[in-house]
Amino acid sequence: MPSSPLLPSRPSLLDDLAHAALARACSAFRQSGSESFALPPVLVDATLGNGHDAAFLLSCAPPEALLLGTDIQPRAVHAATERLAAARQERPDCRVQIFCRGHQELPQIWAELPPEERQRPLLAGVFNLGWLPGGDKSCLTRAESTLAALDFLLERLMPQGCLSVHCYTGNAGGPEEEQAVLRRAAALPPRRWRVAYCRDANREDSGGRAESLVLMERLPISRREMRVAGLCQA
Repeated sequence: MPSSPLLPSRPSLLDDLAHAALARACSAFRQSGSESFALPPVLVDATLGNGHDAAFLLSCAPPEALLLGTDIQPRAVHAATERLAAARQERPDCRVQIFCRGHQELPQIWAELPPEERQRPLLAGVFNLGWLPGGDKSCLTRAESTLAALDFLLERLMPQGCLSVHCYTGNAGGPEEEQAVLRRAAALPPRRWRVAYCRDANREDSGGRAESLVLMERLPISRREMRVAGLCQA
């Protein structure tokens, strides 16, 4: 029997689920009418890696959006910048800012933005934890820094916005980091948030290499509540 031809590389199932949730947030923003909002939104890739998530965010971002990307490794910043170069040609209306800094510095990065940029609503954020694919496996995300960044974004996420966290348990500290993210997500009030958790069910016995995805969607609020919060125009 002839062997099947090799298929081109593609995102994992969990990556596709994360992208669908992030695209859902961008679609909701568009459907609500950009004229309803004082400023276009911000989207954040808190762990740039090789730039796949950032390029996806840019592809589905609402018009005039601002994409912020952070990674502590210069190699990741270089790879992501190269990958985003083509994506930016498709979306010249959007702005991109990349920082070679850890995601725990997002509060400082945000504070250093021009005043008008700081007023943009946060629509989506993505984390892909662990190490840089093809990079130094000793350089890992850690629970403390991940929670610092996650808490900052959770506080600012707009209604119908989404945060995605892709966790890995096959690296040192990975299981603890996953549990820390889950505890934080589970504590979100259900009246305001919808939290979904998807995890490999057949990899625990193969060296603990399970992956999981935590999605946090902020539920819609009334137009009046949005005006009070300063998220839309009167």
